[in-house]
Amino acid sequence: MYQAIEHTYSSLTSTEHDEVIGNGGLHVMGTERHESRRIDNQLRGRAGRQGDPGSTRFFLSLEDNLLRIFGGDRVAGLMNAFRVEEDMPIESKMLTGSLEGAQKKVETFYYDARKQVFEYDEVMNNQRRAIYAERRRVLEGLDLKEQVIQYAEKTMSEIVEAYVNPELPPEEWDLEKLLNKSKEFVYLLEDLQAKDIGDMTVPEMKIFLHEEVRKAYDLKESQVDQKQPGLMRQAERFFILQQIDTLWREHLQAIDALRESVGLRGYGQKDPLIEYKQEGYEMFLEMMIDIRRNVVYSLFQFQPQRQPQQAQTV
Repeated sequence: MYQAIEHTYSSLTSTEHDEVIGNGGLHVMGTERHESRRIDNQLRGRAGRQGDPGSTRFFLSLEDNLLRIFGGDRVAGLMNAFRVEEDMPIESKMLTGSLEGAQKKVETFYYDARKQVFEYDEVMNNQRRAIYAERRRVLEGLDLKEQVIQYAEKTMSEIVEAYVNPELPPEEWDLEKLLNKSKEFVYLLEDLQAKDIGDMTVPEMKIFLHEEVRKAYDLKESQVDQKQPGLMRQAERFFILQQIDTLWREHLQAIDALRESVGLRGYGQKDPLIEYKQEGYEMFLEMMIDIRRNVVYSLFQFQPQRQPQQAQTV
């Protein structure tokens, strides 16, 4: 069927093709020159497909954007000075060359703009790949207990680093604030006292708190699983995904606000792109820290309650 249709119409199109070539081929007329030379060349290509003869001709006005921005006013001034009629066509190699130069400038401007937009978008693409990979690991992970414990251990290490300065003598360390901050995230550490870690170095404090967190998490897991076996595994996945989704949405809004405001840094002789990359990376790290801390806090505060069964009416 296809071959029959092709044979029927090929005879007609071949006759029309020969007729067009006999008349000199296709002639394309353009009413303006595009900002991109590629578009103009595509129009010219329509007039000479596969070696067929053809021609093109472009008609421009001095009020077109390209001519108006790049020297059209000077040409209009010359026409007024020599009292040239408005409908008189102007053909000049110099004017054509000036027009092509204007197109090159416009193409360079748009290329730089696209390149800058790409570099800005690449910052978010890298962060998006990282957060989606983390989310995928949570969705596919069968046992998230070790991941949550690592979250808790990192949180304890950050608290120690925030409240203990190794360069100061141990007498000046505020161990009470350190423990109070730790208990905000892991309330099961409420029995710890400052004297328990008073004689320890900073690395020993971290190791000690890591061990206490693991004990506290095992205790919390047994309390939760008494309500329903395996409930702790479900809670881990739920809280991690909840925090990732919530804080990622907030991060996207903050990044958009940063992108809109960072352009003003140029007035302070700073590169807006470099400022955007640095602050965007710092904001991303803060978001990841908040995710870890919120997950630890939520899981230790998690208190499941059985819902009373409703009586069925017959």
